Amino acid sequence: MTEGYKPITIQSEKPEELPNLPELALQYELKGDPEKYKYYSSGTRWYWNISKGEQFDDETKARMLLAQKEELPFLVSAVMERACNLQCAHCLYQNEKSSKKASEEGDLAKVIEHMVRSMPHASVDGPPAKFMSAGRTLQPWHLAVFKKLSEIRPDVKLGVIDNGTFEKERILSKWPDGFKLDWLDISIDGIKEHHDEQRGESSYGQAIKGLNRAREVVRPSAEGGYVASLLTLTRINAEDPLKVADELFKIQENGMPLIDKLNLTTMGPTNAINERDPELEINVEDFAKAWEEIKKACAKYNTPDNERIFLGLYRVEDVEKLATVVGEKKFMESFSADAKEANNNGTAIRGNFIELHIDGVPVSYLPISIWPPEEMVIEADAAYRVAYEGQFTLDELHAGKSKDGRNTKPYTVAQLTPETDFREVYEKAVDLYWQRFGHKKLDEEFAAFQRIRAKAGA
Repeated sequence: MTEGYKPITIQSEKPEELPNLPELALQYELKGDPEKYKYYSSGTRWYWNISKGEQFDDETKARMLLAQKEELPFLVSAVMERACNLQCAHCLYQNEKSSKKASEEGDLAKVIEHMVRSMPHASVDGPPAKFMSAGRTLQPWHLAVFKKLSEIRPDVKLGVIDNGTFEKERILSKWPDGFKLDWLDISIDGIKEHHDEQRGESSYGQAIKGLNRAREVVRPSAEGGYVASLLTLTRINAEDPLKVADELFKIQENGMPLIDKLNLTTMGPTNAINERDPELEINVEDFAKAWEEIKKACAKYNTPDNERIFLGLYRVEDVEKLATVVGEKKFMESFSADAKEANNNGTAIRGNFIELHIDGVPVSYLPISIWPPEEMVIEADAAYRVAYEGQFTLDELHAGKSKDGRNTKPYTVAQLTPETDFREVYEKAVDLYWQRFGHKKLDEEFAAFQRIRAKAGA
């Protein structure tokens, strides 16, 4: 452990503050009885009930928790720097000072190395293990962490989410000799005018600069490397998907397009910045405009063997918008059909992801109720936290309360150390997440799909 290490003080809940849910105790009874519990993925168990409109009883919920505990995350992501040169309108994060000091106090580099070393190894047909720097900006000291990870777990794929500023001289001049990322994701949120409106003046130019240099730091395509962009749909850029695809898939002088994959997703209002503009979140009317452009882009750039564009959804509110736009009957027919029997227009389940094709568009949906297997999130202070923790500053997370009075304690699972047991802390996260968020989210998801089903029947 680093000399002078000081543990971060984090407020945590008292046991009496958590709901006493029967499925938590029931899972241990079922696990010991092979007649009562057989493993099926958490996504499969979620899908069986949701697709049929059958309520989840306590035993079903317990089996879903047990399934999640068998699905150790194959992605570890770390928020390695809280400060950013931008403050985007749609962003989850607030404007915040550098978190480098908290990372040093929490021994973040050693914690990352330990947790990545402890990650599960992929089976022959399973997903590869991945580590991702999830934001907010890449710093010179991060490069040494990546280099070390490539040495201790060469099988782990390494990637970065960036806004294009990685190409600054202070980063590239310190890039380790011979080291390449497996992927790099640089967001493009619309045409130049709309990207800059959503992300700040001149941010589009910086992102394009980054994309122009991305292949210098990413493995060649022949070795599995790729460059990607994420487009967060809002009312500002709803009509831009095809235009963005045309720009980013255009062949450059090197004979390659700027990117290999374009991911589209939606935003949810989470903090004071985007809550001040309630019209920023895409509504049904604008979603319909975006859907038409996404369909055109997929028809132009996707092939059965190479789907380069897809829509990823997390919030069930956005699933309802999609169903409204394509028609609830068509949506439920696609959602309820097995993909193999529906000529790739039905549903496939991979872990806790529900994947389907509608109108030629690949759609991936991760129900937030069963989120934990997707990734293990290591924060800048070396704490293990859960989805949407980024809406709070580190100070708010440590204090247990946000500036506007919201309880931040539920977002922290544990303070990690270079000795933390990977499986033990993950299984703890599954139970805590369910108590704090998951069981409520499941009720919301079930209700939303019942509304879709009712409209489809009508």
